[in-house]
Amino acid sequence: ACHKDAGARSRPTRSARMRCSSFLAALVAVLACVVSPTGVGAVHADQVGSFDWHKQFLGGVTRAAFAGGKGNTRAFVASDQGAVAALDFKTGQIVWRQVLEVGDTVDRLLVAGRMLVTLSSHGKYLRAWSMKDGNLLWEVNTYTAAAPSADAAAEAERDRGIDILPLGRDVDGDGDEDILVLARGEVQLRSLADGIVTWSTAAAAAFEADTVRLHRIARTKSGAFVAVGVTEDDGYPAAVEMTPGDGMVTRKAVGTRVGGLANDAASVTVRSTGGGAELWVMGLAQDGAKIAATDVLRLLAGKPATTLSDLPASVAGEDGTAVEMTAVRGTDTASDLAALAAGAAVVRGGGGCALVALDAAAASPRARVLKSWPLASGGACSAAVSAAFVATDARGSAAAAAAAHVAVITVDAATAAATHAVLPITLTAEGAGGSLDHDHAYSYTSAPVAGYAPTDHGAPVAAWAHSYPVKKGGKETMKYAVLLLSADAQLSLHGEAGKEHWAREEALALAAEIIFARLPPPKSAAAAAADDLRVRPSFEERYRVQLLALKARFNQATPEEITELTTLRRGRGVKLLPTRDTNGFRRQIVALAPSGALVSLHNGDGRVMWRRFLGGGPDPLGDPASAYNYSAVLPWRPSGEQHNHDAAEHALILGTASSASSSGGLKTRAVVVDLYTGAVVSDVVLPFAAAHMLPLPGGAGGDDHHEPSAMLLVDAGGSVAHVFPATEDARAAAHADRPRMTYFTVDQAASEIRGYSLLPSGKFGAPSYATAQTWTSRFPPDVGDIVGFASKPADEVVNSWVRVLGDRSTLFKYLSPNVIFVATAPKGAGHAETSVSVHLLDAATGRVLYRVRHPEARGPVHAVVCENWIVYHYFNTRAGRYAMSVLEMFDDAEHRKGAAVGDLMYASLVGNNETESVSSLAPPPLRIMGQSYFVRPAATMMTTTYSHRGVTAHQVLMGTSTDQVVALDKRFLDPRRPTKPTVEDREEGLIPYSEVLPIFPASWVTTVHQVSRLRGIKTAPASLESTVLCVAHGLDLFYTRLHPSRSYDMLDEEFSFLLLIVTLAALAAGAFVTQGLSIAKDTARRWR
Repeated sequence: ACHKDAGARSRPTRSARMRCSSFLAALVAVLACVVSPTGVGAVHADQVGSFDWHKQFLGGVTRAAFAGGKGNTRAFVASDQGAVAALDFKTGQIVWRQVLEVGDTVDRLLVAGRMLVTLSSHGKYLRAWSMKDGNLLWEVNTYTAAAPSADAAAEAERDRGIDILPLGRDVDGDGDEDILVLARGEVQLRSLADGIVTWSTAAAAAFEADTVRLHRIARTKSGAFVAVGVTEDDGYPAAVEMTPGDGMVTRKAVGTRVGGLANDAASVTVRSTGGGAELWVMGLAQDGAKIAATDVLRLLAGKPATTLSDLPASVAGEDGTAVEMTAVRGTDTASDLAALAAGAAVVRGGGGCALVALDAAAASPRARVLKSWPLASGGACSAAVSAAFVATDARGSAAAAAAAHVAVITVDAATAAATHAVLPITLTAEGAGGSLDHDHAYSYTSAPVAGYAPTDHGAPVAAWAHSYPVKKGGKETMKYAVLLLSADAQLSLHGEAGKEHWAREEALALAAEIIFARLPPPKSAAAAAADDLRVRPSFEERYRVQLLALKARFNQATPEEITELTTLRRGRGVKLLPTRDTNGFRRQIVALAPSGALVSLHNGDGRVMWRRFLGGGPDPLGDPASAYNYSAVLPWRPSGEQHNHDAAEHALILGTASSASSSGGLKTRAVVVDLYTGAVVSDVVLPFAAAHMLPLPGGAGGDDHHEPSAMLLVDAGGSVAHVFPATEDARAAAHADRPRMTYFTVDQAASEIRGYSLLPSGKFGAPSYATAQTWTSRFPPDVGDIVGFASKPADEVVNSWVRVLGDRSTLFKYLSPNVIFVATAPKGAGHAETSVSVHLLDAATGRVLYRVRHPEARGPVHAVVCENWIVYHYFNTRAGRYAMSVLEMFDDAEHRKGAAVGDLMYASLVGNNETESVSSLAPPPLRIMGQSYFVRPAATMMTTTYSHRGVTAHQVLMGTSTDQVVALDKRFLDPRRPTKPTVEDREEGLIPYSEVLPIFPASWVTTVHQVSRLRGIKTAPASLESTVLCVAHGLDLFYTRLHPSRSYDMLDEEFSFLLLIVTLAALAAGAFVTQGLSIAKDTARRWR
């Protein structure tokens, strides 16, 4: 239209055509920005927040402290996952978080001076953190692993006693407060300014004749420091005194009159009254039947100092029952010093648990019970006793030492069961004299915790209290709040009236299994329309999103604008609807923790849909449900329910527990849960431990889903496979599928792989089948130990069983579901002798399909098996780089070689398709193609993407050592990549060979985020063929959508039809205007 004129037959000039083409090119470029699909695999800058989110968690909290002024209080916590974090006291949101190295967990956490101090890795690392932003102020090693001999190193490793004592004063004269540290028998005085050691004394080595394990440190009235412990051989009490100035040992003593004390650092409780005028140590005897009290000052003077007393009657149980004692410590300098004056501990025995304090004023020193509780189900204490805390004044600082009270929060779950899931919080305080002191501003009235039920959260595990002054009516009163950790790992803050201020689902940080599930359908068309209207953004919001996205696409957006764009996208949109969609984008992410915490998240924004705790209350047999380890969750269709697209989604959860019942004292709990509501549909206990799950193909669902309704559960002994559930339909399916059911086990300790099959039962509808070992593959020492293995998923979807080459010939894929990948490497081999051997085995017969050896390589090896190819990752010692290799397997039978694609298509059109079954018992000859490449990231795990129908190309997802996920296009991992591509190679789409696999910025699935302690990567296909849903889980959760072959079948949810119409209108108007200008220009030229 730009260059055609019906009125004149002349053609426009070259300059006019160029102007028209430039205008059209500009409009086409704008149009491309509007309608361009999302990029390959990952998220670009302008797509951030569209369908990805990242949530941080802490894990199971083990330590906590409080600090901050009025209106700016923070809770500082440490977890068993190595996280150290600050939480906003009002909202529970993470203000800052630091994650330590794997294996580095915090032993002590306290607020000292104006910093947060942690002692971790069994006392090895002492760190100081900024309470404002979490920056590391300083870090020191309290000891080194170096030792003069192996025996000395082993001896030092056995010394596990650690302690840290805040002094609250300057001892070394540098103007800053000091702390006293005990680690591996050494006592060190360190300054809080920089952590530099002032002096260090090998206190345990001062006992030449005895091996002493030191457990606690204290300070006497004279200012001297004392370390107390127990001799390793006889359990005698021991103490050593040191001068504060230089740490010189002045006195040491071992009490030989009374022995047999337990050598347990956690059970040692110190009581220091009168500023150290009296110093007592309380601990357990080795038999757990007595409590020992030692006067440390008398011990150092060489006098009889230790007395034994019976356990309190409320604690003592049957003979032989384990007894535990845990000292009550403080969380800051004031509370820890006050805790020393109290000398309180929590004792748990076979008869119950109690809060006790050392009563040294009695004729015979003993542990006096302050409060006792019965045991909860499973034998745990039904009360959570908090760390000590002291009163604060109106300025928020600790009150004077003389006015300080040690308070202990106790949470009694037994009363909750009797009062219909109401959990009272009782505040008790112990004064310096060892008696309960009720004469101060705290309220001791029990208050129920709103919404807390032991069946929903389990028994309370730990609690921490924080007190703060509040002015009301001109009068200052003291208030307190309780930070409560329950058995399901939920961390919640409760006020005095029991009101829950906030709660954190920390079970998500511990989740070992994750699945995707559908959301419920809309209740009606009207309800769907109302929900859509509620979440749909306004015109102004859509306009702002389009503008910011356009700026981000061309890298013109500021960080603040990127944040605004992310907030706008995550706050509104149809992706947040609580119902399913036709494309399958809206799903729920169901996470299962070993404790039995089952949590459902909406994949639109990560909000919690529902939660269920299976570890609370009793199981169907009346035994404690907390005794189970829940390790499997899989989609399930209850027996008798017909497959229906709108039918409810279900999941089967399996857990094993020790029991006094049959089958080796083990049992399995099988729970079916409705995934729409979290309600339990069925709950049964099986009298054996399920070690293997074998879904029955005869019990699978329809085309869209693969939920089984029946399976075989193989017990831990490996001798019997039980049909589950015990219904006629399940038994019929097991009878029909038994001949082709096999499974294998990998024994890395013995370097063996064993295959099993099911023996016929001799009758129809048998409830169980005996198993028999059919083959064993043992790897000799020269081949090495197993350093990696992988197999195919049971529900793999394959679209094409041939590969079409550039010359129109075909290769038939070897698609056996029984392929096992095994990698071995010699143990302890020298650098020049290292190698990795790869073995491809058939799981049904144990036959070796292929072997290859990679010299100068070492493990660990991570692999993924998909369709007819295997990709694995290892370290190349010669190049000093990580490498990835790919193997592709093809059927090389004579009648399949070189089959032309045209002949296959013609046979398919005329109905002459040949159906041929390939059996593992008679496998065809194989053609194996392989290639190796270098890759930069170090892998920790690998998986691959699967689309709904298998049409979309695969991506290999690799978890890296930096706790990120990178997506590698399978086209780059092709063993047929040519060095010099021919015409046929280019037509086939083969990429030229390069020894290094390219990783583009858009290849990073997790973008700039890290999934700390990355534990797994889970993918699921959407109903739309181009899209794959992906979640990476560990200490954090990260969710996104992937498009391995680009989003060729969809438009973005934010696609602006209005902008498209405006662009097309502008294009038409521009074409019309330029046509007129061209005609006028040409006419003027001709008249000249």
